[in-house]
Amino acid sequence: MASAKDVFSDIEKRITADPAKTKSEIDGIFKFVVTGDDGGTWLVDCKDVAVKNEDGDSDVTITVAGSDLAEIHAGTLDPMQAFMMGKVVVEGDMGLAMKLQQVL
Repeated sequence: MASAKDVFSDIEKRITADPAKTKSEIDGIFKFVVTGDDGGTWLVDCKDVAVKNEDGDSDVTITVAGSDLAEIHAGTLDPMQAFMMGKVVVEGDMGLAMKLQQVL
């Protein structure tokens, strides 16, 4: 199973592959609060097209266990199902959060 660091490294590759598309289609800042042994806080900044392992202001805050994040990233756990089951907690702009699925 991928670590949170691996997941965010892959997300960074995806958003930087086409910066103009990322800015036009997603254009928001997402804070991930990852819990568990592999925990930490990451900012996925689709406005500046960067991923940072730090805390900061965001449009959306997503709280998720590291193991669930890895499953979502691997495609074995549907993000919407995880949200409905309470495995993912989203605070802020839900419409913007939905757009992030394309880079997870």
